Amino acid sequence: MKISKELLVDEPGAKILVMGNEAMTRAAVEAGVGFSSTYPGTPASEIGDALSYLAKDIPNFYFEYSINEAAAIEGAAGASWIGIRSLCTMKHVGLNVASDPLHTIAQSGTSKTGGLVIICASDPGSYSSQSEQDDRWFGYHVNMPILEPANVQEAYEYLLKSFEISEQYNIPVLLYPSSRVCHSVGTIKLGDIKPAQDKGEFKAAISRFVNAQVVSIQNKKNLLKIIKKMKKRMDRLEINRVLEGTSTTGIITSGTSFGYVLEALDLLGIYDIPVLKLGIIYPLSPPEIEKFAKDHNLEKLIIVEELLGFLENEVKEILFDAGIQVELHGKDTFAAASELNVDDVQIGLAKILGIELGDRFKTIMKKAQRGRSTIPPREPTFCPGCPHRATFYAMKKATDGVGVFGGDIGCNTLGVRSPFALCDWVICMGAGVGVAQGIAHKSDQNVFAFIGDGTFFHSGMTGVLNAVYNDADMMLMIMENHWVGMTGHQPTPSTGLSSNREPMTPVQIKDVVKAFGCKWVRTVDPYYTLQLIETIKDGMKRHGFRIIISDQECSVQSDRRFRRLVREKEGQLARVYYYIDEERCQNCKECLQKLACPAILLKIENGEEIIYIEEPRCTHCGVCYEICPNAGITKTEVNIHLE
Repeated sequence: MKISKELLVDEPGAKILVMGNEAMTRAAVEAGVGFSSTYPGTPASEIGDALSYLAKDIPNFYFEYSINEAAAIEGAAGASWIGIRSLCTMKHVGLNVASDPLHTIAQSGTSKTGGLVIICASDPGSYSSQSEQDDRWFGYHVNMPILEPANVQEAYEYLLKSFEISEQYNIPVLLYPSSRVCHSVGTIKLGDIKPAQDKGEFKAAISRFVNAQVVSIQNKKNLLKIIKKMKKRMDRLEINRVLEGTSTTGIITSGTSFGYVLEALDLLGIYDIPVLKLGIIYPLSPPEIEKFAKDHNLEKLIIVEELLGFLENEVKEILFDAGIQVELHGKDTFAAASELNVDDVQIGLAKILGIELGDRFKTIMKKAQRGRSTIPPREPTFCPGCPHRATFYAMKKATDGVGVFGGDIGCNTLGVRSPFALCDWVICMGAGVGVAQGIAHKSDQNVFAFIGDGTFFHSGMTGVLNAVYNDADMMLMIMENHWVGMTGHQPTPSTGLSSNREPMTPVQIKDVVKAFGCKWVRTVDPYYTLQLIETIKDGMKRHGFRIIISDQECSVQSDRRFRRLVREKEGQLARVYYYIDEERCQNCKECLQKLACPAILLKIENGEEIIYIEEPRCTHCGVCYEICPNAGITKTEVNIHLE
């Protein structure tokens, strides 16, 4: 994402075109946020990236890429407690990591001037996640208000409103945009920028912050009182709204589903159904739900929401307690897994309302199905020159693919794909090495695990220390590419750059694992693939916990940097180029099929197969040259300006 300084323009009333994540970034600037922390994760990554890029130009503003979501929420809570408005951003599965401190932080609350807002981006359909989960239920767990925007403008407005709610009620607030809201584009109308507070001072209060024994119980009681008070005052917040209608059938919906409902009703030609659009989805206001049902004399109520029946469950309880009887539909019609779309909602509403969908709709659906079936599959793969490709190639060669291989979150997850197929599970960050230990202790199989450097720092270190402590007989491959690559190339502690992209001394993973007590540690550049193969074979002859650090920078980043150097030093740089010599090539297809580099292609000329390197895609890593068994790949050094 190209980040624009337009997000800092101080022109109230002006309109700008932004992505949903940029809208929330702008709202954070206007809200006077003084502390922001994040662990990058799609679909929320761009919020942190934008704030990182803009941080130097925002007075009194501090930003950090935290090691994980727990560290992020703890830091944000600390800043909030000294009166600094604080923002913590993450993806939906990150809330699992943050939930331990968050439960207790909610009990201790926030300060009157230092609101605490968590942006937790959901991913219905699991487009960029290992798990599709419904984080709205954390509202019950944590007793924390949740706002769910339906579009870009609401994402902007709701973040501002969230800080007001947090400071009014002294509790953290969760903003819960879907991936569609995060990555859709719309216009927002700019408001005034509130300057961030520079410094604060912590004032000890044992009865608030030391959550043990009686303090914990009292804080919990106070929190429940706040939620109860919110339910009674919901109308004052002016977030929920009703689209009036005369029908005795009503709809309650929220978030992205609201847009689907309006479009589906329009397609069905129905304009008399009242719709209650919820902006705050926890807590719900019983008087508001009861009023909606009574004012419209509802006989039938339809709940349209993505994922589980969270709203349905709450609404049922409210109506039951109020003695209001209606025919209620929700997850009996709409799927509880994956995201909804307009077609899903249209079909569901038609079924409930007894409307026959016309031939035109059926024809369109059939054409769409035929179109989907003709689209050729395009599996995700490693980028050209990706050091992970060389690492997996080496592991496959050294082991013949025999053994147990623990996968993890990040670019290395792609090792599950052909031709490597070296990933037997993907659970969560750090579970590659964690699960592998249980197998290693009770199996005679060779056990391996993979983990990236970002995941190592996030939650892998505990697994590594546990393996050392309990002497797990397994090998861990730490794939150190020095960036959090899959979520947008954010820095890690081993990158050598701070959260604001300033130079710093990198943390050496080798030193960390040796400090843990791991005795067999080897560091190899995966571009020297044959050496890596031999190192793996050597490790397989040994017992106990063994670590290989496959250390080579992400090829996307190194290539970007080289291209900048080419522009800066025109005519002064040389580069090694590789090409396949047709005379020497034996068509063994080792580079094409076993390494499977996307820059190596096959063409047919005069009935003969010719394997060649597509130069514009080649990153000049040299792995193909390294592994060619027939010396069929030639390298030559050329001055860049002669290209």
